[in-house]
Amino acid sequence: MILNIFRNYISKTTFTASLISLMFLFNGCSYPDKTFKYQSGDLLFSVGSSDSDFTSAIQESTSKNDEIPYSHVGIVSVEDDTIFVIEATTKGGVIKSTLEEFFAEAADIDGKKLIAVGRLIPELRYTIPEALKTASTHMGKEYDYFYDECNDSFYCSELVRFSFIDSTGNHIFEPLEMSFKNKESGESDPFWEAHFQKLNTDVPEGQPGTNPADMAKLQEINIIHTFF
Repeated sequence: MILNIFRNYISKTTFTASLISLMFLFNGCSYPDKTFKYQSGDLLFSVGSSDSDFTSAIQESTSKNDEIPYSHVGIVSVEDDTIFVIEATTKGGVIKSTLEEFFAEAADIDGKKLIAVGRLIPELRYTIPEALKTASTHMGKEYDYFYDECNDSFYCSELVRFSFIDSTGNHIFEPLEMSFKNKESGESDPFWEAHFQKLNTDVPEGQPGTNPADMAKLQEINIIHTFF
């Protein structure tokens, strides 16, 4: 249903700009639905509310116009009666946020947050306790602006990928070939070219990595709930 709303309001050539406008037009409650029963290890995929070039570039290079442009993902940690989300953010690096803080950063349409809950398939849920411990050890580390799997900093889906390890010591989420081109046009994105030029490094086109939009579609994850 949400895709029909997108199609009614958003043309292909102005998808991101129109989406951002809708975020501000329908500025709803930032608090999560407490009736949903979260589990530790759940993955929260969100569309960022920021209208920054950075968020827009992530969406344009990882999502087509008929897809929800998830630009962020975090790991749920249920601790006693409090729900936290371990996440890698551009603002604070790897941090532990409250559920309310996570929801506040997501876009909304008509008061409904553009957040989906992903849950590992049953045969992989044994990896969750160690994944939470691993993710927690990275708290305080910097955000990975280089998108490089060989350094010791993390972007959001990279943190998820490196936290979940199976019984043989392998990552349960295989890497994808990263692309920093516009998903629709196939052309190089000027934002990413300027971004990596400032870092004095080449655009890591085709290098191993991941992103929230593609991760949400992996066979290892079932999307069990959406708030929109």
